[in-house]
Amino acid sequence: MYQFTVTSWNVRGIRSQAKKIKIFDYVSRLNADIVFFQETHLLKSEEKSLTDSNFNKIYNSCFNSRQRGVSVLLNKRLPVNIINSVIDPEGRYIIIKVVIYNKCFTILNLYAPNNDDPDFFHRIFSELSDLSADSSLIIGGDFNLALNTSLDRSSKCSNTKPSRSAKVLMDYMEDLGIGDVWRLNNPTKKEYTFFSPVHKSFSRIDFFLSNNSIVHKMSSKIHPIIISDHAPISLTLQCDSNQKVFSLWRFNTSLLNDSKFEKIIRKEWEDFLLTNDSPEISPSLLWETGKAVIRGKIISYSSFKKKQEQMAEKTLEEKIKKLTEEYAANPSELLWEKLQNTKLNLNIILSKKTDFILQQLRYKNFDYNNKSGKYLANQLKHSKENSFIAAISDNAGQTLNLPQDINNIFHDYYQNLYSSNLNPDPEDIKTFLNKLNLPQLTIDQKTTLDSPLTLQELQNALDSMSTGKAPGPDGFPAEFLKHFWSMLAPLFFRVVTEIKNKGHVGGHMNTANIKLLLKPDKNPILPSSYRPISLINTDLKIISKALTSRLEKVVQSIIHQDQTGFIKNRHSTDNVRRLFNVINMAQNSKKKTIILSLDAEKAFDRVNWSFLLTVLGKFGFGESFIQWISTLYNKPKASVTTNKITSQSFTLQRGTRQGCPLSPLLFAIFVEPLAAAVRQNSVIKGIHSSISEHKINLYADDILLYLEEPQSSLEEVFNLINSFSKLSDYSINWTKSSILPLTKNSWNPAHQNPQHPSTTNTIKYLGLNISPNLNELIKLNHDPMLDKVTEDLRRWNNLPISLLGRIASVKMKILPKINYLFSMIPLKPPKQWFQRLDSTTTKFYTRNKKPKISLSTLQKNKDEGGLEAPNFMHYYLANQILYLTEWLNPKKYYNTWQEIEQLDCKHIKLSDLPFITATLKHHNCFKNPLIASTLTAWWKALDITNGQLKTSILSPIWHNPDFKNKKTPLYLKTWEESGITHLQDLFENDKIRSYNNLTQAFDINKSNFLQYLQVTETIKKTTPLDLTTLQPPELAIYMKKISTKSKKLSKIYRALSNTNCNYLPIAKWEAELSITPSTDFWAEICCNTFKMTKNTNLQLIQYKVLHRSHITQQKMHKMGFSATDICSQCTQNTADSYLHALWLCSPVQHFWILITEKLSSILDYRIPLSPNLCLIGDLTMLQPPANQSQSILAALAIAKKTILLNWKDKKSLNINQW
Repeated sequence: MYQFTVTSWNVRGIRSQAKKIKIFDYVSRLNADIVFFQETHLLKSEEKSLTDSNFNKIYNSCFNSRQRGVSVLLNKRLPVNIINSVIDPEGRYIIIKVVIYNKCFTILNLYAPNNDDPDFFHRIFSELSDLSADSSLIIGGDFNLALNTSLDRSSKCSNTKPSRSAKVLMDYMEDLGIGDVWRLNNPTKKEYTFFSPVHKSFSRIDFFLSNNSIVHKMSSKIHPIIISDHAPISLTLQCDSNQKVFSLWRFNTSLLNDSKFEKIIRKEWEDFLLTNDSPEISPSLLWETGKAVIRGKIISYSSFKKKQEQMAEKTLEEKIKKLTEEYAANPSELLWEKLQNTKLNLNIILSKKTDFILQQLRYKNFDYNNKSGKYLANQLKHSKENSFIAAISDNAGQTLNLPQDINNIFHDYYQNLYSSNLNPDPEDIKTFLNKLNLPQLTIDQKTTLDSPLTLQELQNALDSMSTGKAPGPDGFPAEFLKHFWSMLAPLFFRVVTEIKNKGHVGGHMNTANIKLLLKPDKNPILPSSYRPISLINTDLKIISKALTSRLEKVVQSIIHQDQTGFIKNRHSTDNVRRLFNVINMAQNSKKKTIILSLDAEKAFDRVNWSFLLTVLGKFGFGESFIQWISTLYNKPKASVTTNKITSQSFTLQRGTRQGCPLSPLLFAIFVEPLAAAVRQNSVIKGIHSSISEHKINLYADDILLYLEEPQSSLEEVFNLINSFSKLSDYSINWTKSSILPLTKNSWNPAHQNPQHPSTTNTIKYLGLNISPNLNELIKLNHDPMLDKVTEDLRRWNNLPISLLGRIASVKMKILPKINYLFSMIPLKPPKQWFQRLDSTTTKFYTRNKKPKISLSTLQKNKDEGGLEAPNFMHYYLANQILYLTEWLNPKKYYNTWQEIEQLDCKHIKLSDLPFITATLKHHNCFKNPLIASTLTAWWKALDITNGQLKTSILSPIWHNPDFKNKKTPLYLKTWEESGITHLQDLFENDKIRSYNNLTQAFDINKSNFLQYLQVTETIKKTTPLDLTTLQPPELAIYMKKISTKSKKLSKIYRALSNTNCNYLPIAKWEAELSITPSTDFWAEICCNTFKMTKNTNLQLIQYKVLHRSHITQQKMHKMGFSATDICSQCTQNTADSYLHALWLCSPVQHFWILITEKLSSILDYRIPLSPNLCLIGDLTMLQPPANQSQSILAALAIAKKTILLNWKDKKSLNINQW
């Protein structure tokens, strides 16, 4: 039976955080699916404060002052479709038309005027008439009237006649066939929703109205009057269905902090093993039974704990309700006193709970506010993710809305998807594979993979798992197993050994629960639009993870470098750089060439296991490792969960589960024979360089084919894929695949087969829009991204985030997207693009106000007076220099982007390009736009870091356009073969080598003195052979040093950002405070700002003080906003300079005296009254104990915060405010 509950409550203001917590906690206990709030008293700008993790759709109607205000909140667990909505601009009502469980409802939340205003109800029902056709009505809220004055009011002397508004409302109720739900279920009962403290009388003015035809399916309840002076009321509607909706159990990880719980679980496990562990019981059965026992104990403990926590509240609530009824029937001072005391006791309990929650929020806010992480990310979310699926279409195209129907459709869809009708002949698979030349594992690799899993490997696998992830069907997340690993490990290791020996995973360990995520920009009505994520039990995932750790160490040796997806030390950037080089090469060749982009249909879900196991054998995997894979894929089961309904399980017959650690690598192995067949097929013509042929690019299941002679090559590709599909279940969706012609007349769509892929001007690859015209890449990718960034920043602009939080937001949410484009597309966006991006981020940082600290300063390092806001130009340069480090550290060039770029450089080595001057602009290599972009970025980086693009000892001697003899670059093959390649080879001990020294050092023929003269004299024409002048730029030395390191991007960016200058207004501080100038001193001052506390608000206060960014009377006068610059808050008749405002002003000076005295008393350590210490944080005169220095600075920052809070009224400064 489906049901949903609507709760309505006049909350009399919900601005207070403490009150909001109490209200939402109580609403949660009432199990509300839809919530109506009245009198929220929120302004439009405060709407976002009314958020809760359980409600993903919130509608607010606010008034222009702190009056009225209504809200409708829809629980994220409710499958609801919004059809239409009407929001009253005066904060009186909200009307929403919705579809819930395939039924259409018009819901209305209202807050009626407290005066007799019939026109209000005329207006309400006029609005309703336009929306409520073909739907059931649910109207609730504070009507501010009693329908039955004798039953709905406690006062015996009240007017028995209904008000004019009540008469109008009852007329509409009769006309529309709607009734008072609570009264229809309680015809003679007296119960009230509102207490008037002035008249000490009760009334029932909050109620629900609904259609008489469905009232029999409804129940309504009035809850105690607590927190507000109105009682919350609830309506529950039962919908026809026999389906029981339930959630899978999931362990509450907060219990791991409960020491009592831990003792109980350890004792329970010990007793369980003592009773049940025997040779007759298999370890697998013992493990599964043990998990069930522990699960039962956890549920029992949690339930008992929750009941204990809520028992006192429920008892008091029932007592309040009983006393309220007694007092309403027979008022007396004694009953009134009892009622008030009971409410007071309940409020004490609620306040204690609220105080604890608020304290936790304060801790979280203190630690995480305005910092990169989940806390900030949740603030930036556009809307809460809703995992509920409102409707889905079946095979016949009919759209179904009932949750059970939706679940049935997905069950059938995935059962069919994971069922295999293909049963290929093993001999046919072997025949296909035997035609291919596939690499083999070495004996050592095979032996390592086949050795038994160790307990340490299993522990390492568990330790590597992330926390906070959804568990599998058994409900135990990684946190539980990590916490109790020492207790669980011995039995689990026996289980793993038994699984290996028997070749079967017992019990429910090999079951998974499929959760669905809607793919971006996909139609939510289609089952195929959802990505299935298999939630696998943690114990099974430990085994898979341990095997993955072994497999990833050898997979690079058997998977061709064309495949970069999910393989260590391979990157998607290599795919894209190669793609652009191939496009450039193809257009220069003028041959008929195309790119075929393949769309694999549910690639991971269609892996045929027989084929996969045979492929493993072909690559030389041993029997033991193959048995492990076979065991893990031996009749695994899965169920599908949608809208809190979990389907019956079904057996999987194919596919690698998305969620299993092994899946990406197994898929790479599975698809590699297809890639090898393409490479080794002579009929399929790739795009040729002078030394190799480029045919295929793979990133997991994203495949591009580079083809010459398109007609014949395509036909062979179709035939090959068809043959592969018949053996492997792999399938290409040809209608979604596409052909991108690279040159004119390379492909005529008129001649193509209707079943062939369509021809297009652009393709989508790894999230990029690709055009055969590389000059269009910026327009196709960077411009749309900039529009999206602008929209995101506009949407976030009104969020209550500080400057530090805004910078963190850009670094966390914007920078990764921009960096992705910079890393993939080497072409430089135009200057205007960077200017617009900088302007947009600056407006976001300053909330559209004039910046007090320039963007260039904010972008500096923290020790230089900045906040490390991202410098997008520097990030672009750093991403391009990443490719330069690949030049410096060449790998195997064959069939890679480096090979193509090396060919364009002719005789000059890629690794030498950074050390040749701008004469390269006239070299053939500069015609390659990718090389040109990288070199241009490198030259710009040298300029930024004050490096000089010049000949250095790292420059090559041979083929260098700077060293020409009769217009021909120098080249002596015998010298090169002897190891003389760069200018540094001509030097020893800081001096140029003599001819004899050179011949001895490099074993060259002594009869080549003329060649020696030729080389040295040619070089001297452009460059003095003096080691001092030939020193390379520091950036060049650094690039060579880090070329083989990890995390190169951040290192390069840091190198570009370091200026060794300070951007504080240090001249003013030094003049006012008599400080001796020192770069190290100011760097330490800046660093202390961020070391003193984790709280970003205090950090920002100190940062702004150092930058003197607060407006003083003197500054106001200079700006023309004040007639005088004299301080108006003291009697010194002195200009209100920054030092005066923050230190010398009389009330401020007195405040600082009190602060330093108080700190000295607390720390038992004299804190001097010094502006150097108190204002800028100079600890040199203090030399406190190491454990006190940061605390002192934090305390002084709080003092400065107190001054700033009283900036316009410093006379009210008080030590108690600190």
